[in-house]
Amino acid sequence: MVACLSRSTPLYFGERAGARPGRLGGAGRVAGSRLACGAWGEYNPAAMEEPISIAIETSSQRGGVALGAGDGLVEPVAFRADRRHAVQVVARLEELLRRHGLRAADLAEVYVSIGPGSFTGLRVGITVARVLAQFVPALRCVAVPTAQAVAENAAGLDFENLGVVMDAGEGQVYVVLFRPTADGLAPVGPGRVIRPQRFVEQVPRPVLLIGEGLGYHRIEGGGILVGEESLWLPRAEGLWRVGRRMAA
Repeated sequence: MVACLSRSTPLYFGERAGARPGRLGGAGRVAGSRLACGAWGEYNPAAMEEPISIAIETSSQRGGVALGAGDGLVEPVAFRADRRHAVQVVARLEELLRRHGLRAADLAEVYVSIGPGSFTGLRVGITVARVLAQFVPALRCVAVPTAQAVAENAAGLDFENLGVVMDAGEGQVYVVLFRPTADGLAPVGPGRVIRPQRFVEQVPRPVLLIGEGLGYHRIEGGGILVGEESLWLPRAEGLWRVGRRMAA
């Protein structure tokens, strides 16, 4: 991974004369036009002056990065990393910025997944965010709990209670409960490690469960609905939305 962070890598060390860090203005207006006209949104001249943000999700075997301008998601990119997060995240992030005419100096905020999740994957994502912050002094880093990014997959669904279930090892699960509010999904207390059967006895119902822990543990009972597998893993776009709310 160290070899990816050399001074020849445009992702980290690119500069553009006249561009203000974190903003698209002045000499950055051409890049702003490309960004505002991206595939993930209609043309919006105001986006040229919006702060640019990225999200880095590396907590599971499905990694991803996402680009945003102001409160709008511009483009998410997903990739299957397995044990190759270090290679994938740097390459995908560099491609994403280049595709929209951006460089690291344009970034204002970075949202990074902090777990629970793969130790190796999380270390890669956090390291990339830290290196970016070292070379873009004005960059703001926001740490996003992975369970909140997973919960974002269920935004828009109809439920009273939501539980994100992750494998905690030794026959236990890590669980965070959420409830919908006017400002989005809000956690109901801190996450906790618990035996699956004990969780079944205590969980408020009705409840919708999602999360990769459901692939390792059988959790069922009256009033318990298990969401489809496509909702179980965190996505970069969900991480970006949570990070943006946290940064506001």
